[in-house]
This record gives sequence, C-alpha cells and structure tokens, in this order.
Amino acid sequence: MKKQISILICLSLTMIACTTNKTTTFYLLKSMELTSQKLEKTTSQSKAITILVNSIKLPEYLDRPQMVLRESEYKLQLSEYHRWAEPLKDDFSRVFVKNLNSRMSPSSAVIYSNLNGTKVSNQLSIEVLRMDINTENHAVLKVKWVLLSEKGIASMEKQNTEYSVPIINKSYESGVEAQSKAIALFADHVAKTIQVFQLKNSQI
Repeated sequence: MKKQISILICLSLTMIACTTNKTTTFYLLKSMELTSQKLEKTTSQSKAITILVNSIKLPEYLDRPQMVLRESEYKLQLSEYHRWAEPLKDDFSRVFVKNLNSRMSPSSAVIYSNLNGTKVSNQLSIEVLRMDINTENHAVLKVKWVLLSEKGIASMEKQNTEYSVPIINKSYESGVEAQSKAIALFADHVAKTIQVFQLKNSQI
C-alpha cells in the first residue's frame, strides 16, 4: 500500500513539474509588401497626401495578451501559453500603417504622435469588431471604418468590411500569418478607396 502511495505521489509531482515547465510562446503580426506591379496600379495618378490614422479601437475581448480562438458564436478560448508580444492594439496599428504606406506612395499615412505639424488631407478612423481564429481554421477580421476629408462630414466614406483567410495548418504561428494577411487585405482595400475618394473630392 505504501509503495502504491509513493508511486502516485511521484506521478503527481512529475505532472506538476511538466505543467509548470511549459514555456510561453510570443507572437507579432507582420506587414505584407505588395509587388511593384500591384503598387503601381494602386497609386498611379495620385497626388501626394497625408492620411491621419486615428487611434484604432479594439473590442474588450482582444484587450489581453492571450491569443483568442472562437469555438462558437457564444464561446471563446484563451491560450495561456500563446500570447501577443505586445498589446495587440499597438501591433495592429503599426502593421496596418506600414502596409498602407507601402500601397500609397508617394502619399503617406501617419498616427498622431508622428504627425509633426504635417498638414492632413484625410482622416481615417478604424474600429475592429472581430479578430480571431474560428473552428473552420480561418483567421477572421471584421472592421468598421470611416474616411473623412478635410472638407468635413460632407465628404465622408463609411464602410464595414470582413476578411477570412485560410490557415495553412493548425499551428498558432500559421494563424498569426493568416491574421497578418487579413490586415494586408484590409490595407489594400483602404488604399484603393483613398485613391477613388481623393479623385472624387478633387472634382467637388
């Protein structure tokens, strides 16, 4: 009996040691560059302007270091051992602005802290409604955004857009890559919208 108890204690201690020694992995989003051919199509015949990207809003469920998996419309799972390396709001903002700049040359997008007195032509406000990985193994990004010209509310573009990017495999790293691609698709859409918006407002 004593021998059995000793074995059980050893097994328990081993399981505890395995649990406490599990390492946490940290992730960052990555910007996705366009090819020169696609970039030329996006930015041709555009006058250089500056877009102010206002502070990006994220839902409360994303305001945490743990990565989020969506098990159903009603249930989310947080991963304790797979986390963002920095606040997701900051990571998203930096990657999105970098993506947008690579698609708008010679125009540029800046956040307020980097404005340095530059005259702003348009302002872009973004609210992320959803950003997670679903049970179909897709990274889903849903955003509501508003583009406002210097002429004020009379010249405004409002859109709700959603992107779903398949994940190559079920690893967290592939999930982050797919989420990065979703942000790049969003930047593509915004850059093209800005180009059309600029041409339309130049005729007003």
